[in-house]
Amino acid sequence: MKFLSLFLFAGTVIIISCKDKKQRTENKTQQQAVTVDPAKDSAEIRTIITSFYNWYNTNYTKLMKYDLYSGIKKEDEPPYKINWNEVEKYQQFIRDSIPQLGNEFLGNQKIFFEQCDSAFKKDLEDDIPYGFGYDWYTNSQEDPQYLLDGINSSAKWIINIKGNDATVEIGAPEDRNYVSGSLLIQLNMKKENGGWRIAKIGND
Repeated sequence: MKFLSLFLFAGTVIIISCKDKKQRTENKTQQQAVTVDPAKDSAEIRTIITSFYNWYNTNYTKLMKYDLYSGIKKEDEPPYKINWNEVEKYQQFIRDSIPQLGNEFLGNQKIFFEQCDSAFKKDLEDDIPYGFGYDWYTNSQEDPQYLLDGINSSAKWIINIKGNDATVEIGAPEDRNYVSGSLLIQLNMKKENGGWRIAKIGND
């Protein structure tokens, strides 16, 4: 009886082991079947960027109603400070209304506001608040329509994808001899929850 029980136990272990091996093989095969499609990723990235700038061109004034900084002594005069309660409301609006801008973007933007606040404490007399002299979303002083026209006209999109990160360089349409570094705009992208999102606008 002991021999029979031992035999049955050994047989059960072998069967379970074979099933486990088969399951691992099937899982590995399924993982290998999920291949990266650069063309699909590139198309999604282009769609996210163009849809954001179409939205921004029409709705940018909605982002201008937040008093992100103010004067400490007088309302519109230095020294300045960042109004963190307004920053929180501003970023919540982005979360609720602008799905093209991801969590990585909001994190980078928060760091930027911290840098501005530190600069305000060092420079107590500059009339132009540090970081607020240009449009963060066009990375220029041009209006949104100018950038949108350029994006829609440009045939020079250079998209480099590495895993869940990507960089995008969009060349100015009028620059026929485009080389890397001659930009209309540059963006960093991040894949979040299975979809591409804008992580950063502009290059340092």
